[in-house]
Amino acid sequence: MKKYQMVKAYIRKRILDGTYVPDCPIPPEREMALLLGVNRMTVRRAVEDLMFDGYLIRKKGSGTYLTGEKIRKDRLIAAEKEEGEQSMRLIGCTYSREGSYGLRMLELSEGGEEGYWRLRRVRYVKQIPFAYEDIYLRESFFGRVDETYYSMGLHAIVREKGGEAHPLRQQNVEALLCLKSTAQFLNVKPGSPILQIKTRFYHPERDVLMLYCRSYHPGDSYVFQTHRVTIH
Repeated sequence: MKKYQMVKAYIRKRILDGTYVPDCPIPPEREMALLLGVNRMTVRRAVEDLMFDGYLIRKKGSGTYLTGEKIRKDRLIAAEKEEGEQSMRLIGCTYSREGSYGLRMLELSEGGEEGYWRLRRVRYVKQIPFAYEDIYLRESFFGRVDETYYSMGLHAIVREKGGEAHPLRQQNVEALLCLKSTAQFLNVKPGSPILQIKTRFYHPERDVLMLYCRSYHPGDSYVFQTHRVTIH
């Protein structure tokens, strides 16, 4: 066994036996090299191998950490049904007939009689920030948005509040660098990689946009997975 493979096996063993935990960085390469009697480049190669295998992640200016278990979208939806798995923190809930972004995204006319509700919140899974959601709800489908909306998932909002069991849905996923305003909600550093997901729910018969949401997710803790759907 080559030296870097021995170092890799040592680090992996420390991960599996709980010596290294996700909240704390593993020892620096120089320190580990002295401990194991190898040069620093040998340790670096072992660490990079473990990063490639998905065990470690390097955070600039902070150190090398264990990667947390990535949360899949379907598991998030399932977690909505499990008490204690998920929680929400309300950032704001406002009504408006102005604002170029909200009107444009909901395909509303500027200066028209119909407005929209904007709901902003942070979603947590097991007390860890999982998503910052900026939700826009069309007034003609959601006449009054109150506290009963605050902890509901998007599907439940459309189904139970909008009265539609099977709305059409579109999603776009984009990788971004996190802005300072969003970083505070996700508990990540500005400039960290995140995923932005834009979700649209349409009325199935009228083909009118009911709800639009742009959500932001930490890039090192999220897996986006979709399933094939057959439309009859």
